[in-house]
Amino acid sequence: MDTFKSLYLSLLPYLCCIPIGYLISKRDWIPKSWIHKPLLFVLLPILVIDHVLNAGFSNLVILAVISFLLAFLMIFPAILVNRSIDDSGDINILKSGFSYFNVAFFGIPTVKSLFGEDAVTTLICIYVGTALYGNIIGYIQVAKSKYSTKKAIIEVLKVPFIYIIILALILKAFKVETPEAVKPIVSVLGTIVSVMGMLIIGMNLTNIRFKSLNWGYYGKVLGVRAISAVIITAALMALEYWLIDGLDKEQRQVMALIPLFPIAANLAVFSSFLKSQEKEAALLIVFSMVLSLILVPLGALIFA
Repeated sequence: MDTFKSLYLSLLPYLCCIPIGYLISKRDWIPKSWIHKPLLFVLLPILVIDHVLNAGFSNLVILAVISFLLAFLMIFPAILVNRSIDDSGDINILKSGFSYFNVAFFGIPTVKSLFGEDAVTTLICIYVGTALYGNIIGYIQVAKSKYSTKKAIIEVLKVPFIYIIILALILKAFKVETPEAVKPIVSVLGTIVSVMGMLIIGMNLTNIRFKSLNWGYYGKVLGVRAISAVIITAALMALEYWLIDGLDKEQRQVMALIPLFPIAANLAVFSSFLKSQEKEAALLIVFSMVLSLILVPLGALIFA
C-alpha cells in the first residue's frame, strides 16, 4: 500500500490540473493557444535539449534505441485494433496513442517516487528515444488525421522539434553540458510543462458527453495497447540482454515500467495545435492515465 500511496501523492498535484483546465475552457477564461503554443515552441524544446545533454552516452544509445523501437512497433497493434477489433476511431490518432508514452510528465514523478532521484537519469535516456519518435514521426501521424501525407510532413517542419533534436545531438557530440546556473530553471520549467500538459487535457474534455461514449472502444484500445506494449518491451529487453547486456538491474526495471505508462500529453498538445480529433485524443489520455494509476504500482510491487 505504501507504493500506491507514494505514487498517488507525487502525481496528485498534476492530476488536479485536468479539472482546472476543464474549468478554464468551460468559462472561456483564456484561449487554448496561450498554453499549447508556448509548450510547442519554447518549453518542450528547452527540455529536450537539457535531457539529451544530461544523458550518459552509452545508456543513451541503448535505452533510446529500445524506446524508439517500442514506439515504432506499437503502430502494428494499433493497425490490428483498427482493422480487426474496432474501426470507430481515427487510425492516425490511434497509432500515436499506441506509440506515445508519458515518459516525462508522468514518468519523472513516478520514477522519483519508486526508485529515487538517480533513476531519473535512466528515464531521461528513455525519453530521448520516445521524443525522437513522438515529436517527429508521431507528429506527422497526428497531422495526417487532418491533412494529406505531404501536407502533414510540411506541418512537422513548422514546429521546432526536428531542428531542436538535431541541435541537441550536435551539442551532445561536442560534449556541451547544461550550465549549473541554468539547471534549477530547467527543473522549474519541467514542472510547468507537466502542469500545462495536464491543463490542455482538461481543456480538450470540454463539451464531451460521457454518457454517450463508446466505452467498449476505449476499453479494447487500451487493453490491447497495454498487453502489446508489455510483450514488445519484454522482447526488446531480452534481445538487448542477449546481444549487448549493457544495462544494470535498476535500468531494466525502469524500462520495464514504460509500457504501463499512460499516453503522453503531447498527443493532446499536437491535436490542439492542429485542431484535429482533440476530444478523442484527450479521452485516450485520461482513460490511459486511470489505467496506469493501477498498473504502475502493481508493476512496482513486482520489483520491490
